Amino acid sequence: MASSSSLWPSMYQVIKRHPMAVALSVGLHVVLVVMLSMSLSSSEIPEQPKPQAKTIKAEMVDSKKIEDERRKREQAEQEKVQQALAEQRKIEEEKKRQAALKKQEAEKKKQAELKRKKEAERKKKLEAERKKKDEQKRLAAVEQKRKLEAEKKRKEEAQKKKLAEEAENKRLAEEAEKKRLAEEAEKKRLAEEAEKKRLAEEAEKKRLAAEAEKKRLEEEARQKRLAEEAEKRRLAEEAELKQRLAEEERRNAEHNRMLDSLRQQYVKLIEQKVESKWLRPTTLNSGQSCEVHVRQTALGDVISVNLQECSSDVAFKNSIERAVWAASPLPPPPNPEVFDNEIRFIFRPRS
Repeated sequence: MASSSSLWPSMYQVIKRHPMAVALSVGLHVVLVVMLSMSLSSSEIPEQPKPQAKTIKAEMVDSKKIEDERRKREQAEQEKVQQALAEQRKIEEEKKRQAALKKQEAEKKKQAELKRKKEAERKKKLEAERKKKDEQKRLAAVEQKRKLEAEKKRKEEAQKKKLAEEAENKRLAEEAEKKRLAEEAEKKRLAEEAEKKRLAEEAEKKRLAAEAEKKRLEEEARQKRLAEEAEKRRLAEEAELKQRLAEEERRNAEHNRMLDSLRQQYVKLIEQKVESKWLRPTTLNSGQSCEVHVRQTALGDVISVNLQECSSDVAFKNSIERAVWAASPLPPPPNPEVFDNEIRFIFRPRS
């Protein structure tokens, strides 16, 4: 059962959300009080001389009857208040439904207008394509005629060119034969000179190879010495690097543990603010819970609310969604590094 300190904020929220229903309830209470006072005044019984014992018994019976009547009236008043609240919710739901119908009708008109525009554009495009095809056919006929005339002219020029080329080819063949014989003689002379040059180059190569082999052996010894020195430096650097990496991993682990703790605190702050905005449904069963998925902006404004692994109690689900939206903007994180656009937590009402 909720304490008196938590009851007043709940009554204030009810008055703020349903002013008409609360006013109706207060009016009914006033009428019932007036009727009760009138009933009590009219039901007074004149005093009659009776034995003392019987008078005490009658007073006890009347007090019990009046108490029972009072309890019945209070129960009836509570039922009327609940009925008034239910009627108010129905009115609000009907307004939402009418708004949705108007939006759906506007969307239908918009789709019809888009369809009409697309049909007009399609017809216009077909007409342009037809004109384009007619123009292409005309141009193709003109191009075909031009090609036939050009082909006839090309064949005549090709015949003339062929005869001229045959005469030129005959002259070139005679000159080429003379040139070939001269080139063969030149090649033979160059080949003899190249052989002499090759033998001299081979002797020079052997001398250079011997010098290169000597230099190679000296370089191998020098490289081996440098490699041994480099290996010593590498081992020392590797040991130093391992030590730095171990220290870095330790610092990272400590930082991650700190962030995990702050992240849990951050989610707890959000849970507490949502719970402070939550109004308990009248039909709530014990043990109910929901997994709440909230998307928010960088400033904490709620973008969407999604409930998963939740009971089938619609009133319970709706009360959680309203509480999340009412908690917007959500509390800032204790550290910017733990901020997340998507927050998940389990909402379990306190008993």
